[in-house]
Amino acid sequence: MEYFNTKIILLLLLIGVLNGCSGLMVTDEMIKGIHKEMDTNNDGIINYQEYLQSGSKGEFLKKAKKKGMTVYEYQKWEFNRADANRDGKITEQELIDLARKEL
Repeated sequence: MEYFNTKIILLLLLIGVLNGCSGLMVTDEMIKGIHKEMDTNNDGIINYQEYLQSGSKGEFLKKAKKKGMTVYEYQKWEFNRADANRDGKITEQELIDLARKEL
C-alpha cells in the first residue's frame, strides 16, 4: 500500500472543507494511510500524545487564535472531534467517519 504525506492530505481536506467542496475524492485507504502514519507506536490507535506530535506548535497556535481558544483548548477540541466515543483513542474508523462528515 502506498502511504501519503499526512500534511498534504490534511491540507487538501482543510481546503476542501473551507471551500465547501463536497467533490474532493478522499478514499478510506488514504485515511488509513494517515492513521498509520500518525500511529507512531503501531498499536492500531492514535492516542493524544501521537496526535500532538502530528502537528506543529505554530499550526496549533494559529488555529487556536482563529477560534478564540488557548492552544490546549484547541488541541483537546480537535482531538475530541475525531475521538467520537471519548475513550482517548482515535481508531481508523473514527478518522474515516470524521473525514466523511467533514466532506
